[in-house]
Amino acid sequence: MHQPTTEPRPSIYYTYRVFQPWLPSAHPPQSRHPVAIAGSGPAGMVTALELARHGVRSVVLTPELQFSQGSRAICFTRRSMEILQQVGVADLMTEGGLPWRFGNSYYRGQRVFRMEAPHDADDRFFPIINVQQQYMEEYLHDACAAHPLIDFRWGNKVTQVTQRDGYAEVRVDTPEGEYTLQADWLVAADGGRSPIRTAMNLQMEGASYEGFFVIADIQIDLPLPTERLAFFDPEWNPGNTILMHREPHGIWRVDYQLPPGETPEDALRPESLKARINAQLKMIGHAGVPWEMDWCSVYSARTLTLPDYVHGSVIFTGDAAHLLPIFGVRGANTAFQDAQSLGWHLAYVV
Repeated sequence: MHQPTTEPRPSIYYTYRVFQPWLPSAHPPQSRHPVAIAGSGPAGMVTALELARHGVRSVVLTPELQFSQGSRAICFTRRSMEILQQVGVADLMTEGGLPWRFGNSYYRGQRVFRMEAPHDADDRFFPIINVQQQYMEEYLHDACAAHPLIDFRWGNKVTQVTQRDGYAEVRVDTPEGEYTLQADWLVAADGGRSPIRTAMNLQMEGASYEGFFVIADIQIDLPLPTERLAFFDPEWNPGNTILMHREPHGIWRVDYQLPPGETPEDALRPESLKARINAQLKMIGHAGVPWEMDWCSVYSARTLTLPDYVHGSVIFTGDAAHLLPIFGVRGANTAFQDAQSLGWHLAYVV
């Protein structure tokens, strides 16, 4: 039986809700669904909301009982905000977000470029707005939960997918045991490590680049504007890059490249994180300012895609379909575009 974590995830600035799992014993037997969606990230929930906007029912399955841990995606583009407006959550994003349009690039301590993204006084949205992913997921989930055409199932883990004649048979595990769900279409929005993609033995094509990057979210009071800061070949991290972004609620993202050969385990040791973050703060003229770690992780850059996103009754979307480097804010923003496009196309087919 699938037993998801029921302890609230730790965070300095975000209070996690722990949702109750959807249990089959509490619901009557159901007929075949038009669409089932595996995954409750940005791609999965926007797909569900887009389908609902076009009158199509869906069931959303997630093994989790909480929103994603850590800020993860934080920069959302104007196009993403237009899509989120269509599904009814743009106002909430705007209320809590930090808009920006300038970026600064430094090479060996000297500013060599200042980006200015086009923005007109009549534009509804800024070129980019910073909001932590937990908030974005909360807004999307609440919109899903309020829609009568969306059946949202926490604590439901897809364990097996069988292709039948014209539909998919999905085996789902819950805290009280398994059940079988049938759907005309199964949308695999289950992330970069997609279990469904793995179970179907589908191989992605492209390149995985050497080297790792650390993301560290720290709570700190810095008297700096909301602008992207990019540092190339800095003194404390020669030959590598560092990015900094202001986030809501007094959080700053510090994103730095590791030297060749360093393992993720070594990079995430508290003493390593502390030394590098302090070096970065010193470099920008704020040495000694107290800070507290909220969340950290390691990632690598990959450019991979499935050759085909449709396999029988299973459709892959978001990171389950393709992986893009984080640079240029292409992860979640591309997932929104996937979901918006898939939503109306699939609604038309249904």
